Amino acid sequence: MDGSVELVQAFRPEQFFLGRTRGWGVVRGLDGRSRRCEVVTEGRLDETYQSLHFDEIFTYDDGAVDEWRWAMTRQRDGRYVAAEAMAGAGILGRHDKDDYVLSFTRPLKPEGGFPTPRYFTRFTLLNPRVVLKRTRVTILGFPVGSLTAFHERTN
Repeated sequence: MDGSVELVQAFRPEQFFLGRTRGWGVVRGLDGRSRRCEVVTEGRLDETYQSLHFDEIFTYDDGAVDEWRWAMTRQRDGRYVAAEAMAGAGILGRHDKDDYVLSFTRPLKPEGGFPTPRYFTRFTLLNPRVVLKRTRVTILGFPVGSLTAFHERTN
């Protein structure tokens, strides 16, 4: 290493998730159990709506697969409006310093029902190709789990 430091800028999801990313993470429950996962995203720009659409696939070490389908648009004021297939529309994202943060509810099953967890997610850009993702999950305000993962651009 030459000792130089690469300047990291604010995380821009509409740029980072355009194309393919791959990463790994761990989900931890309050009961002390953990599940490791691979996370793959495929993003594409919808020219008609000037929005980013991307699929986020979690494949767990026990064979389970969880798919999240996102659409996201950056607003003129720098905030974001997002939608996810099960969470619905109207999810607001914003920057907190250089991090990108969002909070939303998403049912555990497509048909909904109780409980409906709330997700608090923070993305921190580590370098132009890698982002750290930290998510806290609560139900009725009580913590029930967390995810720590990273995404790396593959293209």
